Amino acid sequence: MAEPLVEFRNVTLDYGGKIIVQHMNLKVFPGETKVILGPSGVGKSTILKAILGLLRPQSGKIYLHGKEISRLPERKLSLVRRRMAMVFQHGALFDSMTVAENVGFRLRELALADASAIAKRVREVLRFVGLENAASLRPAELSGGMRKRVAIARALAPDPEIFLFDEPTVGLDPVNFYNIEQLILKLKHQQRATMVIVTHDVGSACRTADSIAMLYEGRFIFEGPGQDLKREKDKRVRAFLDPSQAGLLVH
Repeated sequence: MAEPLVEFRNVTLDYGGKIIVQHMNLKVFPGETKVILGPSGVGKSTILKAILGLLRPQSGKIYLHGKEISRLPERKLSLVRRRMAMVFQHGALFDSMTVAENVGFRLRELALADASAIAKRVREVLRFVGLENAASLRPAELSGGMRKRVAIARALAPDPEIFLFDEPTVGLDPVNFYNIEQLILKLKHQQRATMVIVTHDVGSACRTADSIAMLYEGRFIFEGPGQDLKREKDKRVRAFLDPSQAGLLVH
């Protein structure tokens, strides 16, 4: 079996003095789409911060390609982050920049290519997300779905090893929800991208994931493919899948 691209070993994370995740083990393999599923506020996004090194474990270790990254000094950690790309919940585009400038931002900031190569790469990734005609527009001129697609193009531009998505479909109307989900599947099948996706949407998780890990009260209570999730007997999982039993998740 291939070596995990990302691995958490017995990791405990705290935020603001509160334990968020306890003794967590997680593996993400190259080319895998791992979805972290769970109710809002349980700490799913905290896991993405830990992968990026923005939050260090209270205990346990995080590895990238078998090398521990959770104790690296910031200077070395910044080099590790270059191999990752984060797609934020609301896009996080720069309002003062055009779409093309937003997409090419990391390439310019990290001096990864000259101006002509950057322009070519920007055209390629905008074509991939279906926005090649929007290059000169600014974020204020875009719909919510278009802004999210620009954010995905910006993440794709430096050709990262792993994509991290924080609630990629939240707040979108059904058409844009479908478009973003299809774009994630396009990354999965055409780019063979490695992705970690945080969501509370069960349907989207089952449609996009190779493996789902459900987080509840700081622990994973399920991990496996979507079809197994739907057959899971754990009452906490059942309550999350069936809104009529949602009270079982409230304490």
